[in-house]
Amino acid sequence: MVVDDDPTARMLAKDVLMSNGFNVVVAEDGLKALALMDENQPNLILLDVEMPVLGGFATCEKIRGQQHTAEIPVIMLTGRDDIAAVERSFDVKATDFVSKPVNWLVLVQRIRYILRASETVRQLKESERRLESAQHVAQVGYWDMDIQADCLYVSDSLCRLTGCSREQLTKMDDFVKIVTPDDQKRVAQEIETKVLAGHNYKLEYKIITSKGLERRIEAVGTSTLSNEGEVIWAMGTLQDVTEQREREELIHYQAHHDSLTSLHNRNSFNEQLDQAIKLHKRLEANLAVVYLDLDNFKRVNDSLGHHMGDELLKIFANRLKAEIRDSDFLAHNSVSSIARLGGDEYTLLFSVLDKETDAAIIAQRVLADLAEPFKLKDSRGGNEWHEVFVTASIGIAIYPSDGDTAGELLKNADTAMYAAKNKGKNSYCFYDHSMNDLSLIRLNMESELRKAVAHNEFFLYYQPKIDLVTGKMVSVEALLRWQNDTFGAVSPAEFIPLAEETGLILPISEWVLEEACKQLSAWQTGDLSAISIAVNISGFHFRQGTLEGFVSGLLNKYKLDGQQLELELTEGIIMDDVHKTIDTLGDLKRLGVTISVDDFGTGYSSLNYLKRFPIDVLKIDQSFVRDLESDEENAAIVDAIIILGHSLGLKLVAEGVETAAELAYLKDKSCDMVQGYYFSRPVPAEEIIHYGQ
Repeated sequence: MVVDDDPTARMLAKDVLMSNGFNVVVAEDGLKALALMDENQPNLILLDVEMPVLGGFATCEKIRGQQHTAEIPVIMLTGRDDIAAVERSFDVKATDFVSKPVNWLVLVQRIRYILRASETVRQLKESERRLESAQHVAQVGYWDMDIQADCLYVSDSLCRLTGCSREQLTKMDDFVKIVTPDDQKRVAQEIETKVLAGHNYKLEYKIITSKGLERRIEAVGTSTLSNEGEVIWAMGTLQDVTEQREREELIHYQAHHDSLTSLHNRNSFNEQLDQAIKLHKRLEANLAVVYLDLDNFKRVNDSLGHHMGDELLKIFANRLKAEIRDSDFLAHNSVSSIARLGGDEYTLLFSVLDKETDAAIIAQRVLADLAEPFKLKDSRGGNEWHEVFVTASIGIAIYPSDGDTAGELLKNADTAMYAAKNKGKNSYCFYDHSMNDLSLIRLNMESELRKAVAHNEFFLYYQPKIDLVTGKMVSVEALLRWQNDTFGAVSPAEFIPLAEETGLILPISEWVLEEACKQLSAWQTGDLSAISIAVNISGFHFRQGTLEGFVSGLLNKYKLDGQQLELELTEGIIMDDVHKTIDTLGDLKRLGVTISVDDFGTGYSSLNYLKRFPIDVLKIDQSFVRDLESDEENAAIVDAIIILGHSLGLKLVAEGVETAAELAYLKDKSCDMVQGYYFSRPVPAEEIIHYGQ
């Protein structure tokens, strides 16, 4: 359920969530939301803070106050820097909060995570309910005792439970002897103060059976009094709850731990952080929160597949655990914890004596650990090993100087982590209040990016591709540019990653495709009628499953031959899910379009897979073309790629050609096409006409 008084926000949330497979109902205020809940109870509520009639906080309190809605997860939508709103959200027992503007990609994953955790907790409570019911009706083992005669009677089922015969259990002391040593004193005291004193009792302890097995027992009993008030008889039941308790502990563990790495999860870390803050407040001590994000982890996923990325995350988690365990200065500290928040984000929590030195030592050790290569073997079979290098950006916030609440410390550590990324990655930063300004700039850029398509701020430049046999331009690559009133000309290297993070890359990618097809259609009547256009396709767009239909619609709309449209995919994208890639490329090829592998040579694709893909062109990455005539290693790589491509019947395009020497080398090696500053920088459409002439 989405509850927001802003109709645009409601519609956007509904569209995004439904496109990700959720059933969505909406309400414009708290009262209508509560009424809807009486008719159709949701699994999760996305609740705006500021609303008329009944605001978000009051609505959340009412939800928690009603028995039938009290357990529904509630995510509050707050302002980015509204600490008071964050604290108030937890005061009214909200499950989580999300800052506006919303990062929909992250929110969708967070919703899925919370729903899984909620289901786990529900199962735990249902398990507890069933156990309670069973304890009232089931008599797994029965005993009764004549107190005055000190004579104990036990049932057959109790004998089977303990593995003892009736002859071995004739007195209460006999039974105490099979209780584990750790519990014997407690059980003896309970018998003295409850059973022999005439009180009802309920007790859980462990016994050792005659076979040497340790079992967990729950005992329930009562006593009978004489007319004089003396205890004359006692009776009770025993239930073996070993498996039940193990299941409950497993469910509890799963609800508080990450299933991939076995580290604490977000909920567990937040609980630990809350407790640690209370402890360190009493001790007047410092506490460090470290927020860690792997740099360029997406490239590993794109190149080797998500299953290999998961292997890397597990290995890294083990390195983190070893680092914390082996850190000398942490030996005396009362608090230390590691968690995986999701994706490639981790958090560390530990006490510090010197707030900067101790935290810096841990950060430096983590970065040093990451400098060692990760050796990954395909967990799905095969003998191929991959050696992968990754780095991390680390942000550090210290209690109490950088915040005195869990939400504030995590937010500030996250802000410091982004500062480390902006500094060049593979580094760490301590939080500084001035970082909020940088965070605000990033938020403002995201806001402007959301409006860019509607405000016509995007435009395309085109870079010619030259046929090395004829010397003529045969194709152009469409390159996206953004001119914004606030930020001016924004580099694609800056806004494309932001678009990918926020989910805006899909509408932007669709805009680029349509604009390129529109321009291609306009060129059909002049000197450029035979030209083709290459468009870069994002991994997100490729994996959506809608690309083939969208491209087909554009070809029909603009009356284009599919051969005039070239779709460029990075090596990483096509290696993400090989079988799905083959199917998707096959669908696109049936439209007649040309498929190119961009930046070839920078990923981890294998020849075995490459020959199975229905592709037409390999684009040699410009990092190999640079200084080609003098760099023997680059020359060898380029030679190998050209030979490989031609052996597979593919065309070769060299990117980034800037000198006559590079051009001569590529021509001598029979490269098919080139593009780069030697011929032309990317230019507006009207200037491309000159190349056609």
